[in-house]
Amino acid sequence: MQLRIPMPVIRVTRTLTVIYVCALYGTVAFQRPILFPWWSVSAERAAQKPRAAGVETVTVETSDGERLKAFWKPPAPGAPVIVSFHGRIATPRYMTDRFSHDPWAKSGYGVIAITYRGYPGSTGWPSEEGIIEDARSAVAYARSKAPDSPIVIHGHSMGSGPAVAVATEFPALALILDAPFTSYEDAARFQFPVLPTRLIWDRFDSVSRMPDVKAQRIFVVHGTDDGVIPVSQGVSLAATRPDVDLRRVKDGNHWSILGMHDIQFEREITALTRRESL
Repeated sequence: MQLRIPMPVIRVTRTLTVIYVCALYGTVAFQRPILFPWWSVSAERAAQKPRAAGVETVTVETSDGERLKAFWKPPAPGAPVIVSFHGRIATPRYMTDRFSHDPWAKSGYGVIAITYRGYPGSTGWPSEEGIIEDARSAVAYARSKAPDSPIVIHGHSMGSGPAVAVATEFPALALILDAPFTSYEDAARFQFPVLPTRLIWDRFDSVSRMPDVKAQRIFVVHGTDDGVIPVSQGVSLAATRPDVDLRRVKDGNHWSILGMHDIQFEREITALTRRESL
């Protein structure tokens, strides 16, 4: 006996198939506004300036012709400069404020925090390749303005991707990663289960890059209750090499962990700076 499928069922199935294919195509085609949601950062938020004294608004020019809005605080002579990279829906103001106050300020640390290309205040269109070039340009700016200062690289969330990437290229005193992912593909799979992650163009494959990081000290901080990037990804990233100092924050979320270990980090990095200068 041949099974006959009713015509209404066939029509509904075809319609649903067309809807699914269109949704899939749209998600892939417009993935960058999803992964790099510059449009969600309001002009009001983007215009906010750091509260710390001594911070300047500057323009960082990239080798491929983009102009990035950035905040810059010069270091005391010989003190390190922290090059900080913000998350996907953040602005550089928050990290500038963090690293412009104690415990970092009392030891004379400088900071530069850029706004990625395409985000409010900067030109261009975001992509992995472009954002890594932005990160290189930020390090180059710090080195040009403070050539005698060691570099400390920092990244939070999505910012951990460019942070790890440039830490493989530039010798750094330390690398600090807050709530990092193993790769942007893994993070997207967790946040956007319907997104076909194998079709993601911008992968930020940090777990593959970590063994080549040139930093003398590496710190990874991750909250056990992180609902954006699960702590398992931070643990897996830290496991790529034996010299990573992993700090699990019990009950910490994606944002509450920020700055929680700064007193210890500043103490260790400053001691390392003094040993290097002997």
